[in-house]
Amino acid sequence: MTEVIVERDVLIPMRDGVAMQADIWRPADDARHPVLLQRTPYNRADSFAVIVNAGIEPLRAVADGFVVAISDTRGRFGSQGRFDPFRTEAADGYDTVQWLAEQPYSNGRIGMYGASYYGATQLLAATTRPPALKALAPQVTASDYHDNWIYRGGALQLGFALYWALGLAAAELVRRQRAGESLDAEAKELQQLLADPPQAFRTRPLTEVAVLRTLLPAWLDWLEHPGRDEFWREVSVAEHHPALELPALHIGGWFDLFLPGTLANFAGMSVIGAQQRLIIGPWAHAVYYDALGEVDYGGSAAMAALDLTRVQLDWFATHLSETSARQPEPAVSIFVMGDNVWRNEDAFPPARARTEQWYLHPGAAGAGRLNSETPGAEEGFSGFDYDPEDPVPTVGGATLLPGFYVGFNAGQRDQRAVEQRADVLSFTSAVLDAPLELCGPVSMILHAATDAADTDWTAKLVDVHPDGRALNVCDGIIRARYRTGGEQPEFVPPGTVTEFSIELGATSLVLAPGHALRVEISSSNFPRFDAHPNIAEPINSVSADAVVTAHQQIWHSAEHPSCLQLTTVPRS
Repeated sequence: MTEVIVERDVLIPMRDGVAMQADIWRPADDARHPVLLQRTPYNRADSFAVIVNAGIEPLRAVADGFVVAISDTRGRFGSQGRFDPFRTEAADGYDTVQWLAEQPYSNGRIGMYGASYYGATQLLAATTRPPALKALAPQVTASDYHDNWIYRGGALQLGFALYWALGLAAAELVRRQRAGESLDAEAKELQQLLADPPQAFRTRPLTEVAVLRTLLPAWLDWLEHPGRDEFWREVSVAEHHPALELPALHIGGWFDLFLPGTLANFAGMSVIGAQQRLIIGPWAHAVYYDALGEVDYGGSAAMAALDLTRVQLDWFATHLSETSARQPEPAVSIFVMGDNVWRNEDAFPPARARTEQWYLHPGAAGAGRLNSETPGAEEGFSGFDYDPEDPVPTVGGATLLPGFYVGFNAGQRDQRAVEQRADVLSFTSAVLDAPLELCGPVSMILHAATDAADTDWTAKLVDVHPDGRALNVCDGIIRARYRTGGEQPEFVPPGTVTEFSIELGATSLVLAPGHALRVEISSSNFPRFDAHPNIAEPINSVSADAVVTAHQQIWHSAEHPSCLQLTTVPRS
């Protein structure tokens, strides 16, 4: 049995004199070992956050010959300084890595691991290229903190961003109260917001959430920078992909809201030659079980069945040792939903994948058709009215909303009630007579017009089962003013038919014979995304009464063909 030394409350100095506090597990010997580092804003003493969700059990790591260091990030729990999300993680990560490399128990080779924000701490540290950092294992994390963290498609990821911000504020409240500050008004407001999340999500203007102005000033920074400007670019990992010459084990979930970032990091870091590996299961953010939403994917789907501690320890043994005799792992391991099996691939999407276009065609009462035939000139458009005061409710998907540790509202859920709404247009294929395997990105090319000054467009891919259940697969949104992804808004003149590209994410799903494909088109998905008030003014600072109803047109004609783009692979 390996004897273990555990050092609590170790202070790690930063270049500006501030100290980070860490706990360190290490073998009770005089040898030098590789070090595994996790940097977290969620309390290094919380075993659920730092062990269960991160997937490495420190005692097993020590038994394999590693040192494990888990540190609170700046301004969180035991660490000194002020917490400013993303802004100090690069420099603090560099300093922490190099300090650990100089310790007598360290062999000078450091790996970083962890999920979500701890993935951000890894990747941001890597952008500074600390010499001792040799490998990463980022789970369920983003590549850009504008476009797949706070915003997506130009729309605010309200459900996640506000819920996350309130959670960060709650920890800051406790920290400052223990330091002797009187924050009774803030405590009362925070309690009310957390007790009634649906009402919190309807708050306007978002800039006037007083408790966040006090306890998380970064909230105002995020809202004041809705475009992808220099504020966001200076902390973007994607901007540094060509220089991140580190092996990385990327882990994601088909229903994780950061899946686009996981895929972007894997692809961006693969071009530089360092070994990259990708694992994607049927999981939501921090929900890694065998069932999610209304679907049971079988026992092998659970992260526990993979033994993620072993997977990561094997990865780090390969890349933190001077020599390794381990066999190379597959580049990609994906869980194929529908077949409910794991499958190894050489790339994602696989080289054999192809892109198919499925076009929208009109139908009666908003029930259109979806097939591979290009539309005729006479097919025109379908319309609906979008009222921001009655937005389409979020049902399932890649969400992080409160309820049974965010899992209750995530994953595949029946969309039939949503499809009954007058502001949701559905386009359904014929029943499949052969299996159809989706394996890769999904997008929607939408030709649309509005009479509003600005608006949103949403698209959702749905798997229609033989019994009528309509289970969501993936979805996305585009804010018209940010359709090009730029720093400044570019408004579309009202009534102008414009092409919009909506990224719905990616999937691996087999639809059996008897199923059908469906795409839902609308202008809202609330509270996953904020409800656009259909105005040109800055959205995050407008009052609750500054909304108008928009009259929307979805075109599906020869001149303006709207189509669903699917990545498919042939069935052998």
